[in-house]
Amino acid sequence: MRKSSIRAFGIALFVAGASFTTADFLTQDDNTEAAKANLPKGSVIIKKNELETINVEAAEAKEQLAKIQTDYNALKNNTVTTKTLAKKQVNSYTLVIKKGMGTSEVSETLEKAGMIKDAGDFELYIIKNDKASSLQIGSYDLTVNMTTAQIAKKITRSK
Repeated sequence: MRKSSIRAFGIALFVAGASFTTADFLTQDDNTEAAKANLPKGSVIIKKNELETINVEAAEAKEQLAKIQTDYNALKNNTVTTKTLAKKQVNSYTLVIKKGMGTSEVSETLEKAGMIKDAGDFELYIIKNDKASSLQIGSYDLTVNMTTAQIAKKITRSK
C-alpha cells in the first residue's frame, strides 16, 4: 500500500470521529447536562411525571400498610380473647407423647393446651424429680383439675 492511501484512510477516520462527536454534542439536552453537572456523584435524575407516579404508588403503599396494621391489631386482640376463652373452657385434654419428644416439648404442649400454667415450671418439676428419662410414649387423658405431680405420674413410668 502506498503512503498516500494510508494517510487518506487516517484522515477519513479523523473526520468521521469529529463528525460523530459534533452530532452528539448538538443533539444533547442542555438542561439535562446542566443539571447533571451540579449533582453529586451517584445522583439520579427522574422526570416530573415519573416522580408523580412514584408518589402515587407510595401513597397507595401507605394506605395498604395502615390497613394491614389495623387488621393485625384486630386479629391480635381477637386471638388473645379467643385464647383466654379457650383456656377457660378446656376441661380435659388428650396428650399424645411421640417417640423422641423431650420434657420441653411435652411441657410446651401442655401449656398451649391450658393444662398447666407455666411450661418451665413443669419441666423443672420433671427434671428435679428425676422423671425426665421416664416419659412414656402414648396417649394420656388429662383434666384441668390435675396437679403437676398427678400429670407427671401419669405420663412417666414408676421407678
